Amino acid sequence: MTQSSPQQQEQQWRILAVDDEEAVHETYQAIFEVKMGDELDEIEKLMGIVVEEDESPPSDASRFRLDHAMSGQEGLQKLIEASEAGDPYAVIYLDMRMPTGWDGLETAERIREVDTEVRIVLITAYMDYSLTEIRQRIGVNFDFLTKPVDVNELLQLTLSLAAQWSQGRDLVLALEQAQAASKAKDDFLASMSHELRTPLTSIIGNTELMEASGLNQNQVELMGSIGVSSRGLLSLINDILDLSKIESGKFEVDHLDYDLNLLINELNQSFSGRAKESGLALDVVQKEPFPMQFVGDERRIGQILINLMGNAIKFTQEGGVTLQAWVDEERLHFSITDTGIGMSDEVLERLFKPFEQADQSISRRYGGTGLGLHISATLAELMGGSIDVSSEEGVGSCFQFNLPYQLSDQAALPLEPRASQQQVNYFRGHVLVAEDTPELQMMERKILEAAGIEVTIANNGKEAVEHGLATPFDLILMDMQMPEMDGIEATQLMRSVGCETPIVALTANVMQQHREQFETAGCDGFLSKPIDQASLMGVLRQYLAEAEPENSLCFTGQVLVAEDIPELQVQERELLESLGLEVTIASHGNEAVEHGLSQPFDLILMNVKLPEMDGPDAMQLMRSVGCESPIVAMAEDVEQYREQLEVIGCSDLLSKPIERAALIEILEQYLQAAEPGGEVKQQAEVGSFVDEELMQLFVDRTHLQRGLIEQALSEEDWGEVRAIAHTVKGSGATFGFPEITRLGKEICDALDNGEQNPVPALVQELMQAMAEI
Repeated sequence: MTQSSPQQQEQQWRILAVDDEEAVHETYQAIFEVKMGDELDEIEKLMGIVVEEDESPPSDASRFRLDHAMSGQEGLQKLIEASEAGDPYAVIYLDMRMPTGWDGLETAERIREVDTEVRIVLITAYMDYSLTEIRQRIGVNFDFLTKPVDVNELLQLTLSLAAQWSQGRDLVLALEQAQAASKAKDDFLASMSHELRTPLTSIIGNTELMEASGLNQNQVELMGSIGVSSRGLLSLINDILDLSKIESGKFEVDHLDYDLNLLINELNQSFSGRAKESGLALDVVQKEPFPMQFVGDERRIGQILINLMGNAIKFTQEGGVTLQAWVDEERLHFSITDTGIGMSDEVLERLFKPFEQADQSISRRYGGTGLGLHISATLAELMGGSIDVSSEEGVGSCFQFNLPYQLSDQAALPLEPRASQQQVNYFRGHVLVAEDTPELQMMERKILEAAGIEVTIANNGKEAVEHGLATPFDLILMDMQMPEMDGIEATQLMRSVGCETPIVALTANVMQQHREQFETAGCDGFLSKPIDQASLMGVLRQYLAEAEPENSLCFTGQVLVAEDIPELQVQERELLESLGLEVTIASHGNEAVEHGLSQPFDLILMNVKLPEMDGPDAMQLMRSVGCESPIVAMAEDVEQYREQLEVIGCSDLLSKPIERAALIEILEQYLQAAEPGGEVKQQAEVGSFVDEELMQLFVDRTHLQRGLIEQALSEEDWGEVRAIAHTVKGSGATFGFPEITRLGKEICDALDNGEQNPVPALVQELMQAMAEI
């Protein structure tokens, strides 16, 4: 027998007697006052409760509290009050025959509706109901005592039922505590995942944009390093989330068609570069392409193979790695063999345990958490498979991944990487992006606009609802965690009022519970952050109309943008330059006036709120000295300034955040449209409007300007250098010399940015090009 805990010894049990006769209640009271003390020690010993010799037995009053009710209705009310007070009854004595009100069985039914755990003792002299009927009405959780009641039987049954009730309560409490702890862990992982994925989304997405922007070799290598590190961190986050889902039993395996030939081909492509960089040979052995597709979880199979092949390359210094795939005896087999460092028998014994690695020196030298193999082995088991390993130190290792398989009725696709399959990545449509993080707003806008899509940004859930119900969007990308109203609430509200626009969750919250919450709210799809552009393009393909790139959308001209916010300067410059325009940035009103009066711009975009001198004052000053360039005011609430701006000579208004379609309408109104690659077209057509006399004038003027810029350079008269370069920039391409235009632009840009160091070399290069005309 074991010593009871203080909690057990101090346990108080509440008992309720429900009977319509006062004499019965007096009998119950007498039994508890007289007999319970005599029976308690013996019964507790039978139950395994030991009381120390120097301890006095607990008194009757401290162990039991007996309450009374004269009817079923009164008994139910007392039960409800006790439950609400957090001090529930353990046992109820219930008379079966009570002439007024409910009888015992009906009372028991009402009690069970309120409390399913309280132990009920039906006390009767007559069997008015069969046991079958009683069980049908109140279940099996009850006991019978026959009148007249045997006192000892009543006491022993009471103690036994009360102890059972306590044990049940302890189990429920332990379960609640475990569930609370599990929820706390899930909440922490969800929060951690969101907080880490949000900056990673910006890092990975902008890295991809930078890599595609024409960098030099050193910059490409730096971007590649950032990308590798970011994806490594993302992989670690995914491992932790996978481990959590596996431990909580919430991990689900898909059963979908997949093409194993394409999966193997992609693995070959993905790892061939890494193997080459490490000086290793990579051999992928497949006797012949599999003729049919398979049914299973392609993503998890790929995850296991990526982990095994990644480890093989990481732990191999020379030689090579071989991947083989084959079918044998209704099982699918993969083997990954390497000529790496190998492992001892001791290491093999703990290889698949979580957070375990070969030894500390391996961890320090190669990094890693020890989660990958544990997760891979668990995934294999969940799919009905296994991972076997054999290894020899200094010789190498072989991991064999075995899996039961099911053939699909779909034939395998032609053997070529998916990336090479022709897919259109240009679309027509209007997309609402609900996102509260400014850098992610900018990145997501860039990605979508690069695909030809018109984009509107909502900064929170409330804005998303307002935009989504006011405008017929083709697609809504909805973040989850936003101020004022989160994405789930916004989605629910839009669906409740009949909005049928496709809504896809775009969020750093990637736990299964979040997917289920979005689905319940009415989302049509789910995209995790960091954004995988291939997955995003798949969603766009699903909901938007595909289109050919709008190559005809191009303008000519010089635009001055007066904008004080750096990230908006970058966004507006890139948007305008993507449409073929030359852009100059002014960071405040004084600078806008200086630029606007020093050269003739074809269009000026002027923010209303600027430091040093605000937009309206700058416009008024420029108009007062004769500036005739079209000036378009920009502001979040630009309409409220309309009357004031029109009086001082503003040409038009443009609301912020700037939407591509609205900007293009402004450009079409004030600028000339041009074919993309306009320089090439102008060269081809120059003979149609430039005769020999006009060309000679151009040549003579170019030679004159060459001498002027040479003198300005020697005197370090940077203003004159810029003026001449600007003139050259505007005329060179028109007469068939785009190189002069390019160099003139680079000189102007350098001086505009206060970078004088590269200017002398650029001027010398420009002078050489001018001399060759």
